[in-house]
Amino acid sequence: GSYARLYRSAALAAAADYGQTAGRVQGLLRVAGAGMDLAALQATVQAQQLPHDYVQAIGAAAASLTAGVAISQACWFYPGGGCLDPAQWVREALAAPGIALRTDRTVHRLERDGEQWRLLDAHGTELARSAIVVLANAAQASRLLRPLGHSAWPLHETRGQVTHWSSARPPPLRLPVAGEGYAVPLSGGLLCGATRQADDTDPQLRHADHLHNLERLRSLCALQAPSDPAAWQGRVAWRLHADDRLPIAGALPSPTLPAATRRDQARLLPRVQGLFILTALGARGLTLAPLLGRLIAAQATGTPWPLEQDLTDAIDPARWMVRAARAQP
Repeated sequence: GSYARLYRSAALAAAADYGQTAGRVQGLLRVAGAGMDLAALQATVQAQQLPHDYVQAIGAAAASLTAGVAISQACWFYPGGGCLDPAQWVREALAAPGIALRTDRTVHRLERDGEQWRLLDAHGTELARSAIVVLANAAQASRLLRPLGHSAWPLHETRGQVTHWSSARPPPLRLPVAGEGYAVPLSGGLLCGATRQADDTDPQLRHADHLHNLERLRSLCALQAPSDPAAWQGRVAWRLHADDRLPIAGALPSPTLPAATRRDQARLLPRVQGLFILTALGARGLTLAPLLGRLIAAQATGTPWPLEQDLTDAIDPARWMVRAARAQP
């Protein structure tokens, strides 16, 4: 389906992007879960003809040797998977030529001026102007688009809490393990998580959420947290996702369409010149961002797209308009 194809394409693109920095792509194990033994995984690999360098089915013993900790079930091993430090990656990306970062500026309004967009603060002062604007500001994008006549998307926020701790000795876990929850080795400790709580706006760390994460960690790979809860640290954040669990990426459709406009195909809809959106990446932001960033760059500059038309349609910001048109008798 579209979901599997999109995330497979995004994972391959992300591995290529992040793999350019040593040590970031070292493989990832995904525990298959109850009822899925090694034979079942191998049958899936054969039936779908999955490449060996993309994913491998391995038994519990091999998974334990790979991970450095006890794994009790068969696993999918993704050689191109891994983990990275998001803050460090952002710093390195911003150091690339041609990037100018401006912080402590809040864009209050977008205004069209000829062939360009003006970005204005709350006092109407121009912060910047450009022929191309990409809104990559999560749920806040709707605040800027509503005054331009754009309808809101069906977006939802899910609270998540992770648990981590520091350790003087490196953890025995050699690579990330995922399944019911996940565990990620850090240079000076370990991180595990994460909870999922819909429509929950509490920003405070919860002891019960730490216990939930640690119980899943024990089930996943038999690792134990420090016995003193005072050593447990954490972070709370929110995942933004659309109701169909697909990201929103591409050129904004025109908010006003001529009566004769065909609305049943996204590719036929007129677009707002120079205005793009990238949001609702859910829990897969690091995986999706490299591919979708290239897609928007290609759309903005008229170069070949890195994604098939039907997948581009599936994540199009106009897809709800298309669905409504197709539902008409």
